[in-house]
Order: sequence, then structure tokens, then C-alpha cells
Amino acid sequence: MMTVRTGVGAALVAIAGLATSLAPEWVSAQGVRSLSLEEAIWIAKDNNPAFLATTNDADLAKWQVREAYGRFLPSVTAAGGAQYEYAGVQRFGIFSSADIAAGTTDYLLSSYFLSVDWSIDGNALFQARSARANQRATEARGAAAEFALEATVTLQYLAALRARDAIGVAEGQVARWEQNFELVRARVDAGASLSTHGRQAEVDLGRARVALLRAENLYRTEVARLVEQLGTDLGAPVELVSDFAVFEPGWDRAELIEMATSGHPSVRAARASEASASAQVNRARSSYFPTVSVSAVWSGFTRQVGNQDYVVQLAQSSVDRQRQSCQFDNALLAHLPDLPGLAADDCSRYVLTEQMRQQVLAANETFPLHFTRQPLSLRLNVTLPAFQGFAKQRNIAQTQADRRDALHARRAEELRLRTAVAQSYDDLVTAYGALWIEQRNLEVASGQLELVRRRYALGAAPFLELLDAEDSIEQSERDHLATVYDFHGAIWSLEAAVGRRLRPRDG
Repeated sequence: MMTVRTGVGAALVAIAGLATSLAPEWVSAQGVRSLSLEEAIWIAKDNNPAFLATTNDADLAKWQVREAYGRFLPSVTAAGGAQYEYAGVQRFGIFSSADIAAGTTDYLLSSYFLSVDWSIDGNALFQARSARANQRATEARGAAAEFALEATVTLQYLAALRARDAIGVAEGQVARWEQNFELVRARVDAGASLSTHGRQAEVDLGRARVALLRAENLYRTEVARLVEQLGTDLGAPVELVSDFAVFEPGWDRAELIEMATSGHPSVRAARASEASASAQVNRARSSYFPTVSVSAVWSGFTRQVGNQDYVVQLAQSSVDRQRQSCQFDNALLAHLPDLPGLAADDCSRYVLTEQMRQQVLAANETFPLHFTRQPLSLRLNVTLPAFQGFAKQRNIAQTQADRRDALHARRAEELRLRTAVAQSYDDLVTAYGALWIEQRNLEVASGQLELVRRRYALGAAPFLELLDAEDSIEQSERDHLATVYDFHGAIWSLEAAVGRRLRPRDG
């Protein structure tokens, strides 16, 4: 197994032991934050806005399930209130309180109302199953979004590593051109080479420095893109510290395809959505079921006259009317012949006593909790839907179409994953083979450059041969760096297609 170091001070892999510093000096300055790939993924899961917006629906789905099961429970409504009415003439339609000889006094009123209602229909019977299926679909979509976020952060982390390692390559090229420039200038000063050779070496040194500046700028850009994926400002320059191993891929293509089509988060999400769509079909069909509802109502009220003198006056008026009625009856009997069994009544007993006065006042003290209960009300209703203008049929047809759409979406996702796994696997095998070839090319180019330098210093090789050797190793270093990260990118692309980690845990 071959290991590519990606931390600060790591060396670019080369068979001949060629080692080049990969991190710029400002990365290891004081106050730099070390960031591994696992830490980057963890931070992104807590802060990435797009991911959080996707997973934000999980709580809503849970409450939808609770609401669906709550429909099997009765609903309870309780109400109460108090009211004060000032004294005055009140109107009752075309009449007023004065027309019916009602007094004008203030009132204290209070009441309560308690209702228990229970209703069940076909929609409630299937709503719980539909809500549960929707919750599983939401959770599956959240898991798929989480895996997609891991893949996105990983690929961007690799892009930042590649840009950072490109700085090491550019620094090595600058160092070599500085040596070449000194070597060529020494020969020009000695008259062994043309002055144009010195100018050309200076131009190539300037180009190498420009390439280094661009590499440093690209690295800062890629790190900024990585921080964007994390969803938060880390508050300090970032040092990438994760290491990745290069190893020979030994997986079977058919097994990888089977893993992808059976357990990939996006496939599980598609299957959950399909199950949710099927539940919606059953829920739509339940509209043909009858609705049964039961309700019970308890209520009560109080009515207290605010003016106690008014209450006493009413009681006194009632006693006076009784006495007047007694006197009228006695006067009538006096003008009639003597009738057996009839005798004048003692009207003096119709008097409002102090005891009666206290009883009337006590009976008026009802506000706010001495309620007069109303009769219990019970109700049972059974409703059977008959015809609603084909709305139910249209709704069922719509849910069936949605279920077929979910089925096709799931099959399309499985087909996409088959192609993605096959392509990623082939890219990985190709990248692994190309990596060894580019390592050999780098070894040969490095040896060739050292040989040409010695020959040029002795005057045995022309300047153009030195330029060719330098161009060859520069191209070899760039190609080697590209194949290293093509391999790592292919690994992560394959994992994204399969839906699980494949790289050895110690890699």
C-alpha cells in the first residue's frame, strides 16, 4: 500500500525518494485551525444551510404522525366568561324592558360551556398510516441529504488538498529554476554559454514564480469554497490535516452495483416516497367511508342583580300582588251566597318578613360560581357521502398517478446508480493504473534532469536539452499530482454511487 501525505510538511509520493514540501509557510503560522475531513463533515452537518433546510422537515413529520393518531381521541372544548350590564332600558326586538314592566338595574352574569366531540371517518383511519409513511420518507430524504453533504464536503476537501499540493509542486519548480538560473548565469559569465540562454532562464524563472502565485490563489479559493460548504466562518486560516492512502481496489463491480441498488440512501428515500404515495391512494379511497360523530355538551349560567334594593322591591311587589289577590277574592266571596267549603282568607299573612328578605338576598348571591346547570345534550350523527361531482374519483386518480410517478422515480434512481457505480469503478481502476505509470515517469524525469544538469555544467549538453529536461519533470509532477487526486476523487465518487464508505478506516 502506498500513502500520500496531505498534512503540512507532507511529501509528494515519488519512488526515487523525491520529497517536496507541500504546504506554504503561511498555513503553519500561529493561530491556524487544523481541520480534518471528519471535522469538516461534522461542522457542515451542524451549519450547512441547505442541509439544515432539508432536515428541518423531520420535526414537522413527527407532529403530523401525532396529529393523525390524535384524531382517534375526542376533542374537548371548554369556555367560560363573565359579564356586567349597567342599569338601563334594554331592547328585546320591538319591545323594551319598560314594556314588560321589567326594572332597570345592573346585572352580573357568568357562564360555562364544556363540549366533548368525537368523530371518525375513513380519512382518519388511513391518515395515521399515511403520516407514518410520510415520516419514513422524510427521514430517508434526510439521510440521503446527509450522505450527499458528506460527498460534497469530501470532494471539496480533496479539491483544496489538490490545490495545496500544487503549491508544493510550484515551489519545487521555482527552486529548480533558481538553481538553473544560477547555473546558466555562471556559464554565461564564464563565456561558455550565450547571453540569450541567461535571459531565457530568467524568463522561465519568472514564469515559475507566476505559476506559484496562481497556485497559492487557487488554494485560497478552494479553501474558501470548502468553508462555504461548512456553512460557518471558522475565524482563522485553515490547515488541512487528513491523510489518504493509495491502495489497489479489489472490489467486485457486480457486488458494488448490488449494494448501491439495495441500500443507497437515495434509493431508500425513493422507496419510502413510493410507500408514502401508496398510502395516499388508500387515504383517498377512504372518502367513500361514512363519518360517525358523537358529541356531549354541559353548560350552566349565573345571573345576579347588582342592586339589592331592586331585589327586595321585586320580592315586595310579589307579596303585594298576593295580598291584593287575596283581598279581591275575599271581596268577591262577600257578594256571593254562602257556599259550603269557602271562607274568606286572612290577607294579613302576606307580608315580606325579615327572614323572607334575607332568603331573597341570599338567593340572588350567585355570581360568579353558583351556576344553574343546563340539561345535558347528547348527539349522534352518521353521514354517508353520496355524490360530490366526481371529486373523489379525481382525487383517487391523482394519487394513483403520484404513486406511478414515485415508482418510475425509484426505478430511474436505481438505473442511475448502476451507471454511476460502473463508471466510477472504471474511473478508479484507470486512475490506479495511471498513477503507477506517472510515478515511474516522475522517477525517470527526475533522474534525467539531474543527469542533464551535470552534463550542462560540464559543457557536454546544450541549453535546449536542459530546457527539455526541466519541461519534462514539470509535466511529470503535474501529471503525477493529477493522477493522485484522480484516484482519490474516483474513490469518493464510487462511494457516493454505492452509498457507503469503502476506503479502509485507517486510510
